[in-house]
Amino acid sequence: MEPLSFKVKKVQAPTDISVDFSLQLVGSLPVHSLTTMPVLPWIVAEIRRLSMQSSIEEPSTSQIRLYVSPAGLRCEPDTGKSQQWDPLICSSLFEYKPQHVHKLIHNSHDPSYFACLIKDGAVNQQSICYVFRAADPTKVSKKAILRACFAP
Repeated sequence: MEPLSFKVKKVQAPTDISVDFSLQLVGSLPVHSLTTMPVLPWIVAEIRRLSMQSSIEEPSTSQIRLYVSPAGLRCEPDTGKSQQWDPLICSSLFEYKPQHVHKLIHNSHDPSYFACLIKDGAVNQQSICYVFRAADPTKVSKKAILRACFAP
């Protein structure tokens, strides 16, 4: 008796749409979950200040790939085009469902920086503010992230 085998053709659903961005992760900071929009620029400034202090002491760039889709938001180290992805070396820095993305902030004075406030589902009532920097500010926008995250 021969084993039964068949092929299933995967049809790409609209929810499979994913956009990825090559960015620099400037830093992150835990904040209270009730943090309001007017306070976010101060938090972003503090993250940037802390990042500049640490880069003077120990220079390091954290190049990442940010994958945005209706299924979630995932951040992985950017291995570059020359290296092959290896799950033992390259693991996800963070991954959240779209409903955890609480606020996005994009500074019109410095469009290469943007921040994302993620509500943690934990009991401790904390959120995390991540700050990213794009080499080309025209390729990353608040609209592009929202469109990819909440596509119909």
